[in-house]
Amino acid sequence: MAKYKKQHYIPKCYLKAWCDPETPVDHTPYIWTFQKDTKTGKRKAPENIFHASDLYTIWDANGNRDLTIEHGFSGLEKLFSDIRRKKISLRKPLTHEEHFIICIFMAAMHSRTKSQIQNMSSQWKPVMDQMETMMKYMETATEEEREKLASIPNISSSDDSETISYEDVKLMVEKPMETMMIPMIQTEAPLLTKLDFAILCTTDKQGFITSDNPCIWIDPEAYKRPPLYQSPALMYDSIEIIFPISPSQCIVLNKKGLNGYINFDSKNLANTNRIIHNQANELYVSNQNTTNEYWFHHDEEPEDSWNNQHKKSQQTKGNQ
Repeated sequence: MAKYKKQHYIPKCYLKAWCDPETPVDHTPYIWTFQKDTKTGKRKAPENIFHASDLYTIWDANGNRDLTIEHGFSGLEKLFSDIRRKKISLRKPLTHEEHFIICIFMAAMHSRTKSQIQNMSSQWKPVMDQMETMMKYMETATEEEREKLASIPNISSSDDSETISYEDVKLMVEKPMETMMIPMIQTEAPLLTKLDFAILCTTDKQGFITSDNPCIWIDPEAYKRPPLYQSPALMYDSIEIIFPISPSQCIVLNKKGLNGYINFDSKNLANTNRIIHNQANELYVSNQNTTNEYWFHHDEEPEDSWNNQHKKSQQTKGNQ
């Protein structure tokens, strides 16, 4: 079997913090994994979950394996683990370099998951399909039809100075890691360093849970905006990025002035775990085979949400 074929999208070194502290001495340490809609867990060793064959492998024209991304992630994971163990777990202040490494790791965890890679590809698949349909149409189009189509603007990049060709789009669909994932991490990490950096701490036995989508972008104020503007983004002051790093600690990047190590009470812990659970793709993870009913609770839409306010506005107009 080829070396480094089993590649983890949730690193085993990250998951080891969630190993059940009551694992019998004669057993391999294990975590508890739960299907998102269930409350009974299954024991899994961190090395036996959240992986895929050659997920980050790049193949050259001759079919040779390039493991640059896999090895790069492995090095970053070691740096993160060392900082978590030697600094954060002991509530010590981070250096600027250590802070930057944590932000790089968070950016990577935001982009490298299996679901996110698939999402990158699927976003451009309809564009590629339309381009292919257009190309087939052009093969039989008349000269007049070709002239009309030529007058339609091409897909432009964000700075409106370049166009994206079919070859560019095809690469983004077929090779999202080389074309999008690494550039996303390189762009995102420096921006994360500019946010306030808080580390929530709890002594609760179960503590924070995590999932197959561990780096969570949320915006508690998004529901007040029109649907087109409800996605979490760094441009909004209400943005929060939640990243549990162990059952006892969770990083929260924010723009509210929250910084440093902060003791967390049980009520806020339950609410944070509810967010982590709700944002999981398929599986969530705990250090024990217990759950909290509150994690599965969904709030009703607030009265001041854009949807409710919009409905009221429409009803008012209809009654006039």
